[in-house]
Amino acid sequence: MTTHAQPTPADPAPDTEYVLLVPGLITVHITAPTEAAAREELALEGADTIELHDPHLGVGRLTVTGLDLVPAAAKLDQVDGTLVDDSLPDADFHISDIARAAARALGDNWTASAGTRAVTGYLENKTRSTGIYTLSVVEGTLQLQHERWDDPCAEFDGDDLPTLAEAVATAILDDLCRNEDCGESTADGEGYDGQCGNCADRTARAESPEPQDD
Repeated sequence: MTTHAQPTPADPAPDTEYVLLVPGLITVHITAPTEAAAREELALEGADTIELHDPHLGVGRLTVTGLDLVPAAAKLDQVDGTLVDDSLPDADFHISDIARAAARALGDNWTASAGTRAVTGYLENKTRSTGIYTLSVVEGTLQLQHERWDDPCAEFDGDDLPTLAEAVATAILDDLCRNEDCGESTADGEGYDGQCGNCADRTARAESPEPQDD
């Protein structure tokens, strides 16, 4: 009679505690006289990590011990219980959130949209016909690119969303003609004094003295 040795079961690996930083969507209700005031309150109260003390928030086998809000990426969802059109935020905190915050910093008529999986952000001001600025990571560097030019307008580093958004907004304003009704870029180098070539030519003609009759 032939017998076979039974394999000895391996000892199970000991359990290990893993702490994961998880981008997500959090709904925050704020009562304030204006949206701007609500955002200020969110920025004030959400500036630091919100520690959740015992008993921790538990969801199944998950334990949530703290929240880190990104106030600059907040998107308006409801006003007095009325759902805002297109209020669904992007999947998580990505480059598109930087673009959205930059559009808010730029002000009137600037819009931001998300590319595939929110890893690309687009900014545009259709009122000024600026064309589209693309925010994306190229060879490990966050870059701002205008659709009309091959070279990037600017490159950025850092991981603080509000700071990055302000830097992106500043770079766009530096790239654009300083005349607020013009959406041309100054990247071709044909203009001067912050103006594109066409506006600079018009300014020069307007400032040149009229020919004098003899």
